[in-house]
Amino acid sequence: MIHVLKHVESITQHRDRTLLELGVASALFELVKAREVNLYKVSQHGTDSFLARVTHVGQDGVRYVQSEFDEGGEAIPLTQRPEMVACVEQTQIVRRHDSEHSGYVHCFPISVDRRVLGVLEVVCNTPLSTEDLGTAEGFLGLYRNYLSLLDYSERDTLTGLLNRKTFDENLGKILQGLAPGESGLNRDATPPHRRRQHEDGSYWLAVVDVDHFKRVNDQFGHLYGDEVLLLLARIMQESFRHQDRLFRFGGEEFVVILRASSDHEVSVALERLRAGVEAHTFPQVGTVTVSIGYTGIHSSDTIPDIVGRADDALYVAKDNGRNQVRSYETLLACGQVSAREAPDSDIELF
Repeated sequence: MIHVLKHVESITQHRDRTLLELGVASALFELVKAREVNLYKVSQHGTDSFLARVTHVGQDGVRYVQSEFDEGGEAIPLTQRPEMVACVEQTQIVRRHDSEHSGYVHCFPISVDRRVLGVLEVVCNTPLSTEDLGTAEGFLGLYRNYLSLLDYSERDTLTGLLNRKTFDENLGKILQGLAPGESGLNRDATPPHRRRQHEDGSYWLAVVDVDHFKRVNDQFGHLYGDEVLLLLARIMQESFRHQDRLFRFGGEEFVVILRASSDHEVSVALERLRAGVEAHTFPQVGTVTVSIGYTGIHSSDTIPDIVGRADDALYVAKDNGRNQVRSYETLLACGQVSAREAPDSDIELF
């Protein structure tokens, strides 16, 4: 019992989602003497469901996604894992005998607010005993409760998108990961075996602002204004991939952080959002448009640097007719915006 409580104490001290997941997987790996424990996130693309492994604890070591912005392992269709279909679609605990590897796979649904957000997979040499099943379900319940608390503190209450606090924390992690000399081993007090996943493409940040939003509130009232923001959030969720991160930055302003291999790829994604908003008929209000400014994220940046550049591009979009997407880098090359000055390195802080 004391051994179990030690694991509970370790898990409950974390307010970081990644470390929470690692703590749960590590505890179960040790307590039920598993061969390996994996945590998968479930995502939707249209009518199809996909799985991406984000945490692995096994006899071959530990691997996990470092940042909330990371995509995680390669996403595979849920249908490729038949034992997980019932787990996700029917919210059932499933056990399968893996004759090929002489083991047993146990799948536990991770459900929050009646939605299955992921699957906890425990692979053992023998079926879990009744006591071990109870241990797994207990830690899974602990994990679910913490997820609910984290979601409450990290998400905007109106739109359900991530909030400003979460933006600052996670963009800081991205910049830390991009820093020169950053290796797979962390420099802070987190476990020394923590490793970053290989990341393809570059990070980009876009600021999305609703055009003439004050006019909507003044003409139709704040209730309809809130409905515009709520519907816009849904259109944003439909316009981007599951690994892209969407934030309500404040008022009628939203932020998107995404990975892409080129400026053109980012432009296409943001243009899809702009066109989708313009084509949508908002109840009572009718047509609503958005203006968007975006920029690349670099290892030498600070958060104000990045947001400032995207804001500069947004202001150009606003000043030139609204309802358009503008790139800071393109505007800079054309002389339509000025380069932002780097902080004075000669200033001493005391």
